[in-house]
Amino acid sequence: MLNRRLHSTLIAATALLVLALLPGRALAEKAPRVGIVLAVQVNLKKSEAQSLSYALGKALQQKLVVEVVAGAEAIRRLPAEGVSESCMVDEVCIRDTAQRLQADELLFVAAVRVGNRIQVDSTWVDPSNGRNASRPKVVMVKLEEAEGRFADAASLILPDAAVRPTTQPMADIGGGSGGAFLVRTTPRHMTVPTWIAGGVSVAAGGVWLGFFLATRSEYNELKDQCQPRGDCKTNSDYEPIKDSIDKKAITADIFGTVALASLATGAILYWTSGGDIERVPIADSLRVRHSDGATFVVWEGDL
Repeated sequence: MLNRRLHSTLIAATALLVLALLPGRALAEKAPRVGIVLAVQVNLKKSEAQSLSYALGKALQQKLVVEVVAGAEAIRRLPAEGVSESCMVDEVCIRDTAQRLQADELLFVAAVRVGNRIQVDSTWVDPSNGRNASRPKVVMVKLEEAEGRFADAASLILPDAAVRPTTQPMADIGGGSGGAFLVRTTPRHMTVPTWIAGGVSVAAGGVWLGFFLATRSEYNELKDQCQPRGDCKTNSDYEPIKDSIDKKAITADIFGTVALASLATGAILYWTSGGDIERVPIADSLRVRHSDGATFVVWEGDL
């Protein structure tokens, strides 16, 4: 009887100990700390770049379970001359930056204003091993849009971070437009400049082919005339034909170069056409289908 009571007491004590340790373990697993490092700013004032850094940090902290150091606080901790773009591939600089910001992860940010658009590109870096990954670009027209744009892209910028729980109903997510939204990056697509570059490439390629065939035809004709006599180089009667061949060959080279350049331009434009953050109403991607007396809800969107 005594042994049985002692056994029960040990089991109860062990259970209490486990329960006592669980909260401590949960507290130990705190949210990762992310440091926002403004590495590049083009056509932006210092205050504007600082506002972008702060807006990014605020949006990430509101949407995800992370702690963020950004804006003026990050600038205060970093060297007075700032951090260069090359820091993200320099292990010594990465460790120094992470130590200054006391960060578990770093986001190196490049902010560029082109015309009336502001584009923000970010690169995630793990200071423990130097591993890095590019994140989708975020584009805006006004600085006032920054926090909302970054909030939409939060889970794409830090995909490994947990989403912060919220009591806000799903229908209100997306700025009160009355529906739920899917946040995604736009796929690559044929833009107007891409079509133009492709058209120029096809047209120039056609002209090149015409002059190439004409050049080869005249060359073969000249060879058939002069080779039997052996006076291809000495007979001045062939000079007009040689000049015509040279001109056609040069023209073919020019149009061939234009065709290749246009083709390369079109390929680059197509390859860089995607990546913008967009919000798509979920309702627009759902369709109801009927088959064999059954009704199905089908997803037709592109993730």
